[in-house]
Amino acid sequence: MRNNLRKYKIIFALAINLVFSTESMAQIADSSFYDWKVFEYQEDELSPKQCYIFARPFKSDSDDLSRKKPYLMITRFQRQRNEEVSIYGGFEYKLNSKVFMAIDDKTFQFLAGSDIAWSERKYEDFNIISSMLNGAIVRIRSNSSIGTYAVDEYSLQGITRAYARMKEICK
Repeated sequence: MRNNLRKYKIIFALAINLVFSTESMAQIADSSFYDWKVFEYQEDELSPKQCYIFARPFKSDSDDLSRKKPYLMITRFQRQRNEEVSIYGGFEYKLNSKVFMAIDDKTFQFLAGSDIAWSERKYEDFNIISSMLNGAIVRIRSNSSIGTYAVDEYSLQGITRAYARMKEICK
C-alpha cells in the first residue's frame, strides 16, 4: 500500500511541476502571505480539490549551476482532509538519500524520490507542519544525483495565514 501511495505522490509531484511551468485552467492562484503563496488545483468540476501553499527560499547555497528553483510545499487533499509536506530540491536527488530539514531546534528527515522528498510516515507530516506553524526559519540540506549539494533557507513568516486560507478553500 505504501508503494502505491509513493507512485501517486510521484505522479502528483510531476503534475504540480507542470502546473508551475505552464498556465492551466485548473490551477487558481488564491492569495499570498509574505513568501507563502496559496493555490488550488482541480482537474475538473467533479474532482476533489487539491490545495497547496508553497514558498521559495530566501537564501540558497549550492554548487550545482544547473539547479532549477527549489520550493517547499504543503498540500491539502480535500477528499482525505489531510496534508503532506514535500520538498522540491531543484535537481534530481541522490538515489536512496535523505533530505534534512531543521526548524528552529527540531530536525526531520525526508525520503528523496526522483526530485521530490517526502516524510517517511504520514503522521510525521502533522509534526512537521506544527513545527513550521510555530517556527521562524526552515533550513533544508540535500544532495543531488551528480554529487552536488544544496542548503536552502525559507522564512516561515506568513505561513500561518497561508495555511489557514488553504484549509478554508479546501475543506
